[in-house]
Amino acid sequence: MNSLTKILLIVLFFNPFSFTQECSNLLRIISDSPEVDIFINDSLINSDGKIELELQDGQYVILVQETDDRWNSKSFCDTIILTGCETKIINYFFKNEVLIETVPADAYVFVKDSLIGFTPLKVPANLSELKIFKPGYVEKKIFLGDNSVQTIRLDFNGTPKNEAFVNTTLFKVLTGSAIVLGAVTAYFKLKADDKFDEYRFSGDKKFLDETNRYDTISGISLTLFQINFGYIIYRFLAE
Repeated sequence: MNSLTKILLIVLFFNPFSFTQECSNLLRIISDSPEVDIFINDSLINSDGKIELELQDGQYVILVQETDDRWNSKSFCDTIILTGCETKIINYFFKNEVLIETVPADAYVFVKDSLIGFTPLKVPANLSELKIFKPGYVEKKIFLGDNSVQTIRLDFNGTPKNEAFVNTTLFKVLTGSAIVLGAVTAYFKLKADDKFDEYRFSGDKKFLDETNRYDTISGISLTLFQINFGYIIYRFLAE
């Protein structure tokens, strides 16, 4: 083996990567809003909503959040592993939202186990699965479609609520009869008073008998009125 060959072998032995091209991983993050902060492993990366970085192999925690200070500002958090000179592109959508509506409304909307609001509610379109829940109704899981309005009809599984007493036919009948009985009571009481006045002036027993008859009718109608009205009050208190 000549000297030149030995030198080449020694160089290759001590520099085994001399014949390979070194490379790094490429991470590209794209957001539909320029007003976001992008953190990688807790380090803020200045950007206008888009970055492109060369990174070594390893695990990276990505946090993308709106710079707006409002209470319902959005954020996304992902953990990725880069290896083997790969290129990874991640998109985050802050403005692309889907309106979630339910029948009936005011249902709870969950992402995994986190409550994010009540219907009707706009949610990010890149959420894959939502859980809809309302007491007395069957829980539903939905999968989102881009830019579509999701109207979910919830299936009732609770105890049907009875119709309010004030809306029933019985309430209308009782109210009408109470008015009639009150009028009858007042009418016959006035008739009895008139006959009693005539009896006082004339002394004729016939007027006294009529007074007693009208008083009896007035008393019966008054008793029926009190029963009627008492039942109405009872039903209201029972509800």
